[in-house]
Parts: sequence; C-alpha cells; structure tokens
Amino acid sequence: MFAPIKTLACGFTSLLVAAWLTLPAAAAEAPPADIFTAKSIAQWADATFGKVVADHRVSGLGFTVTDADKVLFIKGYGYQDVATQKPFDPAVTKTRTASTTKQFIGVSVAQLLERGKITSLDDPVNKYLKRFQLPSNAGKQITIWDLLTHRGGFAGNGGNVDFTPETIKTPMSGDIIKAVLPGYARPADTVSVYCNICTGILGFMIEDVSGQGLPDYLRENIYKPLGMAHTDLTVGDQPPADMIVQYQFVENGPAVMRPYPTLSPLIAAAGSTTSTTADYTKWLMANLQEGNGPLGKSLLSDKSWKLVHTQHRQNQPGGSGFGMKYFTYDYNGEPVMEQYGSLQHYSMIFWLMNKKIGIFVTMAGGGKPGERATIPTGAGLAKTSGPVEPAMSHSGARALILEHFLGKLPFDRTMKVDLAKYTGEYLNIARNPNPNANFNQPPLKITDSGDGGLIIGERGVYRPSGRDTFTLDRPLELEAGFGVNNRYIFAVDRAGKVTGLFGHVNAGGYEKVAGK
Repeated sequence: MFAPIKTLACGFTSLLVAAWLTLPAAAAEAPPADIFTAKSIAQWADATFGKVVADHRVSGLGFTVTDADKVLFIKGYGYQDVATQKPFDPAVTKTRTASTTKQFIGVSVAQLLERGKITSLDDPVNKYLKRFQLPSNAGKQITIWDLLTHRGGFAGNGGNVDFTPETIKTPMSGDIIKAVLPGYARPADTVSVYCNICTGILGFMIEDVSGQGLPDYLRENIYKPLGMAHTDLTVGDQPPADMIVQYQFVENGPAVMRPYPTLSPLIAAAGSTTSTTADYTKWLMANLQEGNGPLGKSLLSDKSWKLVHTQHRQNQPGGSGFGMKYFTYDYNGEPVMEQYGSLQHYSMIFWLMNKKIGIFVTMAGGGKPGERATIPTGAGLAKTSGPVEPAMSHSGARALILEHFLGKLPFDRTMKVDLAKYTGEYLNIARNPNPNANFNQPPLKITDSGDGGLIIGERGVYRPSGRDTFTLDRPLELEAGFGVNNRYIFAVDRAGKVTGLFGHVNAGGYEKVAGK
C-alpha cells in the first residue's frame, strides 16, 4: 500500500535505494503479545497519562484505541476546566483537533472524484476553482495532487484574515482570498513542505465544486454518515459549548488560563475542526475498515479508500510520504498512517494498518505560562502542587505512543561510518528559497558527538541505524514539537556527497550548505 508512486525529483533527492539494514539494536525489544488488550492499554495509559497530568504537562487529555470495528479503550485525564474541576470527559469535552482536519479534506476530494465531480487529481486545480485562479508556478499549473501532497511551492500560508461577518461566511469571497494569497518560493512538485494554504485552496475547490460551504459539506458528507455528532468545522472566533479551557501552571501559584485558540478563516480547511475523543473513534474505525465495513462504506468505496491511503509522493527514501493528505511511513515493519495537529491544543492520530489498530490522543494546556496567558477572574484557583514540566507536544507524543505499541527504533553503537561527511550547516528548504521572507530560520548545525554519533541541532546522540540514517539513542523528550524527529535520513547524490537531511516523519527538510 505504501510503495511510493513518485519520489522527489530535484536537487534534494537521494538517489540511493532505501536499504534498511538488520542491525544489532540497542533498544529494539518487541512489545509484549498482549499489548493491544483493553487491560494492557488501560494499565499503560493510566500510568503514562496520569503522570503527564501530575507533572502538569497538560491540563486535560483524551486518549482512545480502536481495533478494526470496536473501541478497545477510551478515557479522559485531567480537566475540561481546571477552575471548576470539571473532568475531561471523552464523550463531551471538545478540543481543537487542528490539522487532523486535513484528512477530512483528503477524503472529501476523493468523494468528489468518485462521484465524477472531479475528472482527475492530475488536473490543474484552476479547472475547478470559480472564485479565483492561481497563477502558474514556473510555467506549471498547480494540480490537485500538488495540493494534496504539500507540493504547491508556496512562500508561506497567506496573509492572516481577521474575523468579520464577511470572512467567516462560507463560501468566502474570492476577492478576500485573492488579496492574501502568497507567492511561490520554489517550483511546484519538487518537495513536500508543510502547507496549510494548500489545504485551504482545496477547501475552496470543494465549495466551488459542491456548491456548499465547507462546514456544511463536511457535516453532511463526513461527520453525519459516521455519527460524529459533536464534530464541526468551527470557523468563528468563539468557542463552542463544552470546549476545553486550557490552563498553564505556576509552581506554588494558581493556574493561569490561556485564551481560546483561533485560526485565520483563510485556512479553516487546514485546521478548524472541533471534536470529542469519542467522535474520533468513528474516524479511526472508518479508515481501518476502508470499504469493508459500514463506517468505511458510508464515505467511500474500497477502491477510493485505497487511493486515499496509498503513498503518492515522498521526499526521501526511508522517510514518510503522502497519500491524500495522510502521512504514510514504515515503523519497525508496520505501515503507519498519521496526522498531527497543533493549535495550542495538540492532537495525534495513528493507524497501524496491518494490525488494524487506531490510536488518537488530544490534549490542551500544560507547562508554564506564556506571554498570552491571562489571570482568571472570579473564584480563586488552588495553588499548583508538584512539578511543572514543559507541556507535552506532538513529536514527543508520537515517540511515546509508537515506542510503546511498536517498539523503539533500533540503532547500532558498533557501526562505523564517516561522520565528517554529514557534519556542517543545513538550511531549512521551506525558508531557504525565499531568504527575504519573515519566517527565515537559522541554520541547523550538525556536529560529531565524539563517540560514534551525531548531534543534530542541540539534540543527540543520534547513532547509525542504516545507510545514511541515524536514530536517537534515548527517548525523545515529551515536549518535542513540530519538525523534531528521533530518526533522520541524509540525502546523498551519485558521487556520495551529502546534499540534505529529512526527518523520518517529514513534510520539508534541509539542504546542506556548501563548504560548511
């Protein structure tokens, strides 16, 4: 299912065949045989997420695991509202599930294709856009596949659009959209770089093709058929009922409330879903069933599900790629599909496709107060007791969950490699082609650890774990966020020269700076 149809064809390409070696692994013990039983999951989740709450890494969290067509485990931890001590209820408490919205958009596009409303995903998206047109990119029209796989080549995600009656009305005016569309940073279809505006444009296309506003389309074609009664695309700036109130914590002081996080209406399609943990069990099971169960059949045929889930493009052999908005990759021999979401609330969704296991975690709050925090008014909050650790984030959650259920990624302390070829400075591909943009990042520095591995950024030690591949030799910290990986693969040209770096789970990467 995950064999790539098309890999990166540009200067960042590794021309080496992905060759995963069988190595003596320092930490490759297999998970126990009963790991997917309700009892085992409950014991692990209670111990793990109980500590996450006790350490104030979140203020509230929902977690569920499904097996094919049944829920194995579902539970909430912490609070929907710390001030009132209202517990996090997985059936009631809503969070902003952010970029997991992108997968609903991928399935919506597949529905329109299946219904004959779209002729081909290779068509230029302009063929279906009625309110505005995208300019050509280096002489090429942006295709639907380009947008589904984060390959539009855009320089950023467009100007922010404030919340007004006009901007939250769907469909949004074409004049508003055109005024804030970004330019291009690189040719289309050269590298997948995480692209919210790509999904935003697909949302506009769905509206133009269907004649419905996107919230209505998703409600009628995704949420209702699956019985996701507490799920919606929330475009406005006011929280719906039962939305979690996120708090951060001060040691020996009262908890501090953070405001409801909002997303520009321009990119609502990329991340404006609000939902419950219980509702997401339906989404987990529909994808696991594909076309072979009632939930899967209610959305797409078996053939269309296969198209949605099949990896179509990939930046680097050995790393992840994309189906129709789904991250797809191999983890210790298990084909995994994933999407993460980050809008102060963090969500992670995984499908272990051979095992027919679905996993979803959603969380909000935690850590120490940031700049936008406000002191709650009214009744005083009790003082925080115990440690206040940094808030848990998505890459940390990914490593925590996958290492438990699928084992740790192996590495080899005895493998001898020429570390000097990998050391130096690397520029983020997303930023490098557009040096005048306001989202430039400093170079990533990679150094020799002095004991057979690499320090990547300030994190290490990364040990050899395959051809041009290095894996972190310790657990990834729980607070590790977007862009952090516990395995990296270097891109190498025909002459053996290192040209770039990609994370194991990636949408974007780095280009090696010549001479550094």
